[in-house]
Amino acid sequence: MKKILFLLILIASKGYSQNKYWQQQTDFSINVSLNDTAHVLNGYEKIKYYNNSPDTLRFIWIHLWPNAYKNDRTAFAEQELINGSTNFYFSKEKDRGYINQLNFKVDGINALTEDHPLHQDIVKLNLPKPLLPNTNTLIETPFRVKLPFTFSRSGHIEQNYQITQWYPKPAVYDKDGWHPMPYLDQGEFYAEFGNYDVKITIPENYVVAATGDLQDESEKIFLKSKERYTNFKKPTKIISSTTTKTIQYIQNNVHDFAWFADKYFVVKSDTALIEENKIVQVFSYILPENLSLWENSITYAKRSLQSKSKWIGNYPYNTVSLVDTRTPYEGGMEYPTITAIKGGLESDMEILINHEIGHNWFYGILATNERDNPWMDEGMNTYYDKRYYKTYLEKPKVKETFFTRRMPEDFEELFLKTTIALKIDQPINTNAEKFTEENYNLIAYEKAAQWLVLLEKEVGINNFEKLMRQYYETWKFKHPTKEDFKLLAENISGKDLNILFAKLEQKGNLVENNSKKKIKFGTLFNLKEAEKYNYINIAPALGINYYDKLMIGATIHNYSLPLNKFNFMVSPMYSTTTKKLNGVAKFTYSHFVGKQNNKLSIDLAGSKFTGASFKDATGKQNPLQFYKIVPSIKINFAPKNALSSITKSLQFKTYFITETNLNFTRDAFGVEKITYPKTNRYLNQLQFSVENNRALYPYNTKLQAEQGDGFMRLNFTANQFFNYQNGGGMQVRIFAGKFIYLQEKNFINAYKTDIYHLNLTGPRGFEDYTYSNYFAGRNNFEGFASQQLMNRDGFFKVGTDLLSNKVGKSDNWLFAANFSTTIPDNVNVLNALPIKIPIKVFVDMGTYAEAWKTNAPTSKFLFDAGFQLSLFKNILNIYIPVVYSKVYKDYFKSTITEKKFQKSISFNLDINKIRLSTFLPQLNF
Repeated sequence: MKKILFLLILIASKGYSQNKYWQQQTDFSINVSLNDTAHVLNGYEKIKYYNNSPDTLRFIWIHLWPNAYKNDRTAFAEQELINGSTNFYFSKEKDRGYINQLNFKVDGINALTEDHPLHQDIVKLNLPKPLLPNTNTLIETPFRVKLPFTFSRSGHIEQNYQITQWYPKPAVYDKDGWHPMPYLDQGEFYAEFGNYDVKITIPENYVVAATGDLQDESEKIFLKSKERYTNFKKPTKIISSTTTKTIQYIQNNVHDFAWFADKYFVVKSDTALIEENKIVQVFSYILPENLSLWENSITYAKRSLQSKSKWIGNYPYNTVSLVDTRTPYEGGMEYPTITAIKGGLESDMEILINHEIGHNWFYGILATNERDNPWMDEGMNTYYDKRYYKTYLEKPKVKETFFTRRMPEDFEELFLKTTIALKIDQPINTNAEKFTEENYNLIAYEKAAQWLVLLEKEVGINNFEKLMRQYYETWKFKHPTKEDFKLLAENISGKDLNILFAKLEQKGNLVENNSKKKIKFGTLFNLKEAEKYNYINIAPALGINYYDKLMIGATIHNYSLPLNKFNFMVSPMYSTTTKKLNGVAKFTYSHFVGKQNNKLSIDLAGSKFTGASFKDATGKQNPLQFYKIVPSIKINFAPKNALSSITKSLQFKTYFITETNLNFTRDAFGVEKITYPKTNRYLNQLQFSVENNRALYPYNTKLQAEQGDGFMRLNFTANQFFNYQNGGGMQVRIFAGKFIYLQEKNFINAYKTDIYHLNLTGPRGFEDYTYSNYFAGRNNFEGFASQQLMNRDGFFKVGTDLLSNKVGKSDNWLFAANFSTTIPDNVNVLNALPIKIPIKVFVDMGTYAEAWKTNAPTSKFLFDAGFQLSLFKNILNIYIPVVYSKVYKDYFKSTITEKKFQKSISFNLDINKIRLSTFLPQLNF
C-alpha cells in the first residue's frame, strides 16, 4: 500500500512539474559595423542559449530573416504578391538583401546547418552534442548582411537606415515545440527574452537610435552638440566618413534589438515620471524636414507612457525612443524601447505615437505569439488607443457641412460592418498570415478591440481593470496565450466566459442587432447611424447622349453601407430636346446560401433612352427610342480560401427589348407615309466567369451562350495581363465565337439576325444588341461619335462600317487575338516631355470562316496595329491605326475620300469599369 501511495504521489508530482510554465532564454553579445557606401553590415554574435525546458535539444532552428529579401521565392515575396504589390517581386538585384558568411560554433565546436525544407530565411543548427534540460550552451558566428532597399521594415533608403530583424536569431521553443517562422510583412514576431549587449561601429557623423541604454558618454555629448546641426539642411551625396566610432547599447529582458541611423537626425529629449521614483528618458530622433510635424512628439510620448503605466502596469525600462524614418509607407513599427514612425498629418501624430509606444506592453513585455494570435497584441493595444482617445483628446470640432452631417463617426467600424455584411470577414483568432490584408486591419485591430469592450461589460469595469493589471504582472517578460488570458479572466470575474471567448473563433457581428431599422428620407446619401436607419435618398441626376442631349432628373435610391439585402435605384430623367421621359432603374435582392456563403442575387433592371433620330420632310426630329427590361439571377461562388484572388460567377439574364423603327409606305394614291412601329425581341444569356485579380499576371475568362429568335451565339473571351519588370506590361485578349442558326439559313434569317453576327472589328453602337454599353452617338455614321467601338468580338480598331458587307463579319465562326503593350522607358521618346503621356502599342490579328472559302473576299488572316492612348485607368482608350491589312487600306482609299487619318481613329469608352470597388477594393461589388 505504501509503495502504491508513493507511486501515485510521484506520478502526480511529475505531471505537475510538466505543466509548470517555463521558457527559454537567449542572451546576445553582438559587434556590428556599417559600411554606408555598400550598405552592408559585418557582424559577430555570441548567443548564450539557456535550455529551461524539460526536453533534451539536439538542434535549434535559427531565423536568418535578411534572406527574406534574397529573391522572389521567399514567403515575404509571395505574401507581397497576395496583398497586391509587385514592388519587391520586380525589384532590381541591387535593391535586394541577404545574410551570408555564417560559420556557427557551439561551445567552440564547429556546427553544421541544414536548410529549412520550405523557407530560405530559416536554417536548422545541429548541435554537436545534446543540450540537456537546465543547461546552457554558447553559440557564435560571424555574419554579413547586404541591406535591402526598405521594402518592409528593414533596410535603407539612401543613407537612412532601419536595421531590424538583422541578426541570426533562435526560434522559440515552448510547450508546443519549435516555432520556426519565415519573415512576413503582415504577421509579426515571436522570440525569446534575453539580455543584449550590442556594439555598433559606424561613420562618426551618424546619429544612432537603438534599443536600450546608451553606454557612451561621448556619444551623449555628441547628440546634444549644437554644432552638429549647423549644416543639417544640406544633404550630401552617398559618401562615407573616413573615421568611425563605436557605440554600445545594453538592455536586459527584451526579445529583440533594433537600431536606426541617419546623419541628420535632430534629437530632442526629456524625462517622464511614471511612478514616485521611476524616471524614463524620452527621445525623438527627427529628420530635419519634419521638425514641425514632430514638434509635440515628446509630449505625446510622455502622456502615452504615463497612461499605459497607470492603466496596465509600470513601464520597466529606462528609455523610450521615437524615430522618424524614410520608409515608403506611413505608419509605425514597434521594437523594444524604440519605435519607427512615419507620420503624415499632424492631427494623426498623437494617436500614432500612442499606439506604437503602447506596443511596448503588448508585444514588448507581454510577448504573445503574434503569428498565431495577432489580436492579443494589436487588438489589446487598439482597445487602449480608444481609451486614450476618449480620455485625453477632445473630439475634433468639425465644421458642420452638408457632407459631414452624412459621414459616420467611425469609418473603421463602418467598413468592418460592411465586410461582415458581405460575408468576407474572418474570425478574430485567425493566424496573421491567413488574414486578408483588409481583414488584418479591420479584425485583428478594430473587431478585437470591440471584443475587449464586451469582456469589460461582461466582467465589470473594476474586474476588467484588475484583470489587465494582474495579466501584466503575471505574464510580463513571458509568452501568454489566449488560454492563459481566459483562465485569468474567469478566476478574477468568477464567471464562465466560454460563450464570450467562443466569439473569437466566429465570423459575423459580435452582437446581433435585431431591432428593426426605421426608414429615413435624405438627400444625396447618408452613412451616419446606418445601424438605426434604412435611408431612402434623393439626388440630382444628369444624363447626355447625342439624341436626347441634356437630360435632367433625379435618382432615388437606398444604397448605403453596409449594403442592404434589398437595394434599389430609380433614376428618371427628362430630355430637354426630345421632351421624353427617359431613365434607368435597378432592383436587387441578395442572399447568401450554403456553408460557403455563395452570394445569390436576383435583379430586375430597366432603361429607356433615344437610340436614334429621324428628320422628316417638315424638318421635325423624330426620336427613335428603345426600352429594355432585364431580369437576371446570379450566383457568386465564395472562394474556399479567404486569401484566394479567384472569383467565379454564373449568371442568367433575359433581355426584353422594344425598339422604335422607321417604316416607309405608300397609300393607294402613291403618297409616302412614314410610321414608327415598335418591334419586340428577346435574348437569353447564360454566362460563366472566372477572374483572378492577383497582382502578378491577372486574368479573366468568360464563357457565354446567347439564344434569341432563330439563332444561338457562343462566345469565349480570355484576358491576361503580363507584368513587365520595370513597370507596365502587356494585355493579351483572346476571342473565339460561333454563330449557329436554329432555323434554315437563308437571306431572310441572315438579315433578321444580322446584329448578332460576329465581327472582327469592335462593334459600333448599332451592333450593341443588348444596349449594355454607353454610346455617345449610338446610330451615328458621321462625326467623331460614330468612331466609338466596344470591347467585344474581334475588337479590331479599324473597320469598314460604311460598306454594306463589313470586312471580317461572319455568321459562322471567328477567332481573334488582341495585344496592347506599354512602351519601355528606354525607347519611349515621349518620356522627354514634361508630362507623362500614357501611350501604348496595340496589335490585332484574326481570322473568320468566310476567309477560308474558295474565292474568299480577304486573305485568311487580317491584322491592324498602331498607337493607343489610355486615360482614366483605361476607362477611355483612343486608338490610332498605323499599319493594317491591304483590305483595310483599299477601303480607306476607295470609300473615305477626305480626312482619312482623322476618320481612321477610333475610341472605346467603358463606363462599366467605373465601380465603387475601384476606390474601395474591400467592398468587392
